[in-house]
Amino acid sequence: MTQRETRARGTVREIHARGIVPGTGSGPALVSPEAISFLGDLDIKSGKIVNQRHPLLGVSISGHVLVLPHSVGSAGAWRFLYQLFVHGTHPVAIVQHKLPDSSLVQGAILAKIPILCEPDADILTVIRTGDLVEVDGTTGLVRVTAAAGTSRTAEARSPA
Repeated sequence: MTQRETRARGTVREIHARGIVPGTGSGPALVSPEAISFLGDLDIKSGKIVNQRHPLLGVSISGHVLVLPHSVGSAGAWRFLYQLFVHGTHPVAIVQHKLPDSSLVQGAILAKIPILCEPDADILTVIRTGDLVEVDGTTGLVRVTAAAGTSRTAEARSPA
């Protein structure tokens, strides 16, 4: 599928990535154009993004497949991701372009949240918020089904 190709409702796209944390998860995608720090950008009790400068301010990551360019590393990220799990406000999976930092991986292992990275497609344009995404961290497979009722053309992003 090219970046200019129209996606019909129900179309399934398979993306191959590098599985970092094994396991499966599925849910609606939440695509963030910017990185998220699990230490400071999120409220663990609600799962909402609280960073005042983040474009998804006020949006909850709970129950979503979180799609990111990359995460912001922090030695304490594992605790925050695990606490999101304890409060039931965690993402069901994380898919990002770049290799995640080791602390985030540690938290995902404890919380049993699959993480995939280095996909063979531009996930920030192929996956849209609301698409159904199925992730398999063991095989590295990401299956994306266009959200019901949507048909759209993904335009290539040009630098501002």
